[in-house]
Amino acid sequence: MSEDAKSPRTRNIIENQLFRRQRSLKLEALQRQRSQYGTIDDADDDEADTLDKTYIVIIFTEKAKLRHCQDVEKIIQEFGIQTTLDFVSKTEKYLYLSATLDTLLRLADAAELEKMTTTGSIQKFNHGCVADFLLPGMTKAEILHYCETPVLIKDVVEPPIRSYIQKGYIEDMFPLHDILYLERFNLNLKRTKLPIEEIRNYFGSGIGLYFGFIEFYTKALVFPAIFGILQCLLDLNLSLVCSFYVVWTTIFLELWKRKCAGYSYRWGTIEMSSLDKPRAAYTGQLKPDPITGKMTLHYPMRYTYLQMYCISYPVVLGCVVAAAWFALYQFQIEAEVLADFGADSWLLYVPVIVQSVLIAIFSWAYEKLATFLTNLENHRTRSQYERHRVNKLMLFEIVNNFFSQFYIAFVLQDLKQLKYQLMMQLLIFQLLCIAQEIGIPLMAVLRQKYAKYRHQEVDPEKLRTITNKPRYEQSFYESGLDAYHSTYEDYLQVCIQFGYVVLFAAVAPFAAIGALINNVFAVHIDMFKLCNIFKRPFARRAKNIGAWQLAFELLSVMSLLSNCGLLFLQPNVKQFFSHWLPSIPDLSFVIFEHLLLGLKFLIHKVIHERPRWVRIGLLKADFETSQALKKFKAAKKMS
Repeated sequence: MSEDAKSPRTRNIIENQLFRRQRSLKLEALQRQRSQYGTIDDADDDEADTLDKTYIVIIFTEKAKLRHCQDVEKIIQEFGIQTTLDFVSKTEKYLYLSATLDTLLRLADAAELEKMTTTGSIQKFNHGCVADFLLPGMTKAEILHYCETPVLIKDVVEPPIRSYIQKGYIEDMFPLHDILYLERFNLNLKRTKLPIEEIRNYFGSGIGLYFGFIEFYTKALVFPAIFGILQCLLDLNLSLVCSFYVVWTTIFLELWKRKCAGYSYRWGTIEMSSLDKPRAAYTGQLKPDPITGKMTLHYPMRYTYLQMYCISYPVVLGCVVAAAWFALYQFQIEAEVLADFGADSWLLYVPVIVQSVLIAIFSWAYEKLATFLTNLENHRTRSQYERHRVNKLMLFEIVNNFFSQFYIAFVLQDLKQLKYQLMMQLLIFQLLCIAQEIGIPLMAVLRQKYAKYRHQEVDPEKLRTITNKPRYEQSFYESGLDAYHSTYEDYLQVCIQFGYVVLFAAVAPFAAIGALINNVFAVHIDMFKLCNIFKRPFARRAKNIGAWQLAFELLSVMSLLSNCGLLFLQPNVKQFFSHWLPSIPDLSFVIFEHLLLGLKFLIHKVIHERPRWVRIGLLKADFETSQALKKFKAAKKMS
């Protein structure tokens, strides 16, 4: 611990891990003692229960006085939330929030969380009919998941204390990690698949869907990886390659829709709509909602459209043109190097390497710009916000990452250079991703100049002002961790990788193998970072992967066109169609491309986006709702 109260809060990941390990061992010992003997010491029991019931920690800034902390505490208590204030020093003030089970169930009713009923259907939770949601062997405490309780409290207390956040009295608000639950996410070599349900129960459906998608995508990469080996060994016809990737990308994306529908149905998010609650950063005027009649924020859509079409998209277009110009400038540099040093010089590798690194830098910078522009547009819901941000990003990323490949393939028509350029960029892209995944956490550790490898006891003077020492220690350490914002960057990396795999698969058969190997390690690194490097995020509800689904489908269609184009660049293919269709040889490309598009459309129509059991479940829920409404009307009429 820092002995100087005025020193900034430490960001020591090593100390945090040591504390967690010690705390985990102690809690496990308490659980074993409780299971063996039925009771444990009163002091230990209070220590375990108090930490378990603390759902959210609010940290105040140095600017906040005691009266400000007490005012926030009183506001929160009005909602039935239990609070404990620790005023340790001028720089350390913690407010711990907890709630009884009955309060949480009432909040779940008000939030209209959807839960599984005893009849097997998904219905909105009703506090007055708790028995209908108690599945066999389930207790009332198990109705709510780990990820839901902090969000229920946050959604209630955040609006009334927002003025204190804006005035700079509140520094941070976050849920504490459950140290024992995190043990379930440790690396286990015997485990053949990710614990998706447990990830969702702890982190929420948004993060659960990301790990579900990355696991499904990694398994799907096995097929193009095997096909790539056969393509290389047997020198398969490029028409077969084009057909394979059309079938594979379409089946992969359609089967993921079905998988995603199953997840969202079980998790109670499948019927989310654009009318869901506004995101926290949404601004506007309070007006009655036309549907519910409640006072909600409203912002004129004409201002959003004005910002989008007069400012955002012109800026995006300018960035796209600049990225295209930079890609072309690289070829001019290569030509000058070739003229000065010859074709055998190692300096010819330098422009490609530099361009690959700058592509990553431009992607990082443009991501910040896209976020800034989307913030100005002031979209109401999280799904709308993400969709417009991804749309801007994909326009730029396609040009930034793949424009040079398209130029080489269809302007220079040099397939050998295309293969070299593609594999070099993919290799550097994967290395930069790994460096970002591993290097940034390591730098966060190394930048601690005075890292202490042994846990220190709390100062006795501080101990007198602390109501619960383990809870204070965990709050102290976790407050120094970085905040986890969203899965946005993770999806972006996977989407760009997907583009490298499918857009020019005809000349890069081993791209899928590299992506497969990378993902096997990357998914565990992502899980490690989420559990150890970041604060526990508030769960976000999601019914699908949103705009990223459209981004993958766009790349799938582009891969059909690009691989067909590569096929018709082959001399033997040109001669074949020139012989059989001498008057209109180019029409053959259109015919073949439309045949593959027709095949893609046929697969899309044959595979329903929702499994049959999900459709039956939704219809059953509608039937039960209508029957309950009829009974209610009949009872009301009789009374």
